[in-house]
Amino acid sequence: MRAAVYFKHGKPEDVLQAVEVEDPKRPEHNEVLIRVLLRPVHHGDLLGVSGRYQSGAVVPKEGVRVGFEGYGIVEEAGDGVDLKPGTRVAFFPGKGAWSEKAIVSAEYVTEIPDDVSDEAAAQLHVNPLTAALLLRAVETSGAKPGRDVLVLTAAGSAVARLLIGLLLDRGFDVVGVVRREAGVNELNVVFPDLPVVSTDKPGWQENVISAADGHPIGVVLDPVGGETASAAAGLLAQGGSLVSYGDLSGQPISVSALYFSTRDIRISGVTVGRWASLPVKIRKADLKLAIELAAGKPELFPVEKTFDLADVGKAAALVEMPGKTGTVLLSSY
Repeated sequence: MRAAVYFKHGKPEDVLQAVEVEDPKRPEHNEVLIRVLLRPVHHGDLLGVSGRYQSGAVVPKEGVRVGFEGYGIVEEAGDGVDLKPGTRVAFFPGKGAWSEKAIVSAEYVTEIPDDVSDEAAAQLHVNPLTAALLLRAVETSGAKPGRDVLVLTAAGSAVARLLIGLLLDRGFDVVGVVRREAGVNELNVVFPDLPVVSTDKPGWQENVISAADGHPIGVVLDPVGGETASAAAGLLAQGGSLVSYGDLSGQPISVSALYFSTRDIRISGVTVGRWASLPVKIRKADLKLAIELAAGKPELFPVEKTFDLADVGKAAALVEMPGKTGTVLLSSY
């Protein structure tokens, strides 16, 4: 079978390649062998390829197989698993998702209903579950619908679009922040009444304050870091929270120490990498929400472009480019 592998850290488009590897073993107890058909390419996947997660880590001679999320068909189920061959499933986390076949613990395999498309199923876990984690962060921050305004940077991203939909459904006022003026119009196609501010205009922070219309900015949700997160943190009201969930800029967040003592702001972070360790009850509720989103709001699961697995380097290059309005997928139908 084919698998996306890297043999050294570097620019993902340069070091990722699809190679022939041995098929996986038969599934053991509570395992599922999945013929993977589609898998999303996430920025977080590429951080691992570039070596930013573990600086100085040695790549083994046999290389590292990439990917943790995918969609496919059950090929064989081990003992104790109630999934028939041919069943449509999505999975996360599962090692080597960018392979044509993967062995996954049944605990992390989700059966896909008929009203969810293949493309949405491929995106069922990482982005919606991140949105669910962020929604809980908002709820525990003390922010209240009708009182506090929530600011989302990188508001055109897949996670942000899902989260905006969830927040608006719950009565929150939201201001989106994007880095290009064209992104304002793109986001307003999906959310026509959403105030959206572009950082490519000087004084964008004042535009965010104006869009808040006198309401306190209670939470900033940011996957960018660097100057964007630093500036957005300065907009927080008394007791406000900055919730970080990414590092797109690769730059540190710089916040005045006075913000902590005089405004009592808080900084926290979430990552889907910790989702699998949550209690089963919470994970089931999150997956139920993800399936409802995929079935009921397919417009929040757009696809930018689908590449064959052989073109994994090209797919990685597109993910790193600005101006996307959908998720990049790798296919092996």
